[in-house]
Amino acid sequence: MHFFKCNAPLRNPWPSCLLMIALALATPAAARDSLFGFNEDDAASSVQDVVSGLDSDAAAGTRDGIVAAQVKAFYAARDFRMVWSGDEDASERLTVVRSALERADRQGLRPRDYISELSRWGDGAKPGRDAAEFDVTMTAALFRYALDVRLGRTEPNRVYRDADLPPQSFDVAGAFATALRRGSIERFLDELPPPHPGYRWLVDALARYRAIAEKGGWPLLSMPRAGGKHANPLSLALRLAVEDPDVEDEPAALQEALVRFQRRHGLDGSGKLDLETLKALNIPASFRVQQIIANMERWRWVPRAFEDRYILVNVPDQSLTFVANQTAKLSSKVVIGKITSPTPILRTDVVGVVANPAWDVPDDIAASKILPHLRHHPNYLASRNMVLANGHVEQNPGDGNVLGKLMLDSPNPFGVYMHDTPDKKLFLSTMREHSNGCVRVEQIAPLASLVLGGEDPEDRIIEAIATGETQELQLERPVAVYMLYWTAFADPDGAMEFRPDLYGRDASLIAKLRAQAPKAALPLATLGLP
Repeated sequence: MHFFKCNAPLRNPWPSCLLMIALALATPAAARDSLFGFNEDDAASSVQDVVSGLDSDAAAGTRDGIVAAQVKAFYAARDFRMVWSGDEDASERLTVVRSALERADRQGLRPRDYISELSRWGDGAKPGRDAAEFDVTMTAALFRYALDVRLGRTEPNRVYRDADLPPQSFDVAGAFATALRRGSIERFLDELPPPHPGYRWLVDALARYRAIAEKGGWPLLSMPRAGGKHANPLSLALRLAVEDPDVEDEPAALQEALVRFQRRHGLDGSGKLDLETLKALNIPASFRVQQIIANMERWRWVPRAFEDRYILVNVPDQSLTFVANQTAKLSSKVVIGKITSPTPILRTDVVGVVANPAWDVPDDIAASKILPHLRHHPNYLASRNMVLANGHVEQNPGDGNVLGKLMLDSPNPFGVYMHDTPDKKLFLSTMREHSNGCVRVEQIAPLASLVLGGEDPEDRIIEAIATGETQELQLERPVAVYMLYWTAFADPDGAMEFRPDLYGRDASLIAKLRAQAPKAALPLATLGLP
């Protein structure tokens, strides 16, 4: 469709306007386009020429290569017709999309990654080759943004060696082409970010904490006096009030506010200004902004929809939740891996419940923790109910078995499992990083019953344990497991919670995102730039 602007004198414009419209309708399309400064055939030829210069093979598998390949496929499917020039609809969608790119920071992204290449056309593209170059560059910028906000700027195994999540993909060319046909560009943009409530809460939190940081953050507090008493109640009240609007400077109310802060930061809710609490209070707002952005990035790595039944382990929170039909059915404390043997980021399936599990001791643990004892105590294995079989150390089922009475069988590349433990006192601690990577579950028996399902799962488990023999109880169907790393999330009331970056995963991801800068949306030679 073509739109024409009539510039006839105001005194009596209609005869001239009608004459222009009649001439336009009576003129062949190609000549009509030329008459008004736009020829679709010439424009398509210019676009094809620009697109043909994209090199998607040299950067195959990288984000640059993926963007180039998707741009090629998109324009080829539409016979190289322009998207952002030629009519009023194109102008309107250009305004909508460019506004989204300029506000990419709301999604924890960097607007300059998408709009810097567009600055060349600050005054608008000229007809011909210049317009074609702008059109393709604009599409490439949108596709990069769409892929970044949909899938993440990087991939989990490019940041962490111990990450195993299902690969995500997105046919941005096909999705955008559909949006163009339906005239639903706004919906296309709205549906790009992860749909999970946890992500949307972080979007809101990012805006709040960015505003705090831009105002200078919060006041830093000095070390408390002996006995854990804060030296300046007013300073503490001012600091807490930045995040907690219900703070009062009356002593009892101030202590309650401090307890709330401690609990929202995974600390012991003692109400005392101890060293760990002081450290958390003095973490700059600017770092909280980066921490939120890192968690938003990790949200993009998980599937857009969880299964109808799944187990979610939030490693920094040292907690586990069993979810069925979008409702939490069980929550439990867990013990996670030590800093030297971190619990990985992964998605796997529980395929069975093992009663009275035997422990096949990993070789590295046997070498570092068992063999040294054997040199001085020949009966060490027998004293621990262990045997040497086929060159490997195994611990038989029993009261002292480190896996306890139950284990959830969930094969994965890292050999980590959820299981019971004979050392129940570990669950009394606030910080519970004691395992070699596995997840010890306080509520293991109720969890095993939920996973097992069917009739009388508790009785089946009790009977299996009573035999004293290792048995694997089969599930009706597997249950998904996600071991994830959320250090910033919202509580049920919407208040932000933060957890210590136990394994330095925030720090490494923040550094990766800061260092990562995309190449030009299109090769400079293709654009004809110097």
